[in-house]
Amino acid sequence: MRLCNQCHRLTAGEPLFCIHCGRTYDLKLCSSRHPNPRNAEVCGQCGSRDLSTPQPRSPFWLAPVASVLSLLPGVVLWLLTVIFFFGLLQGLISDPQLQSQFLGVGLMLGLLWFVYLQLPSFLRNLIKKIFGTSKKDDHRHDH
Repeated sequence: MRLCNQCHRLTAGEPLFCIHCGRTYDLKLCSSRHPNPRNAEVCGQCGSRDLSTPQPRSPFWLAPVASVLSLLPGVVLWLLTVIFFFGLLQGLISDPQLQSQFLGVGLMLGLLWFVYLQLPSFLRNLIKKIFGTSKKDDHRHDH
């Protein structure tokens, strides 16, 4: 999936163009679909001046915000785990009959941790696809 910075809509797959506004993602394409840098005026392969209009660049603050948001589920899960263990200790000290309820909550928390530990690479790949950042694109823009 890719997020268009022009119309702010998602397009499924690995598209070259946004299906909603028609802008390209982080590059210009000629009518023969040759990729060119954002600042190109003429296609470097065929010489065509008919180049697509790329979407606006991502704001500089977007990458750090996306990184922080990707950490948020882990932080919340960690806090829930700490609260659970303090509640467990207090419950076991004050009322041993609460053990079965805490066992159920503990199993649910364990399942959430398992799911969370399985998803980080998927979430990182999804964020990369949505925002369209890759090392190849970054090197192209540096020159």
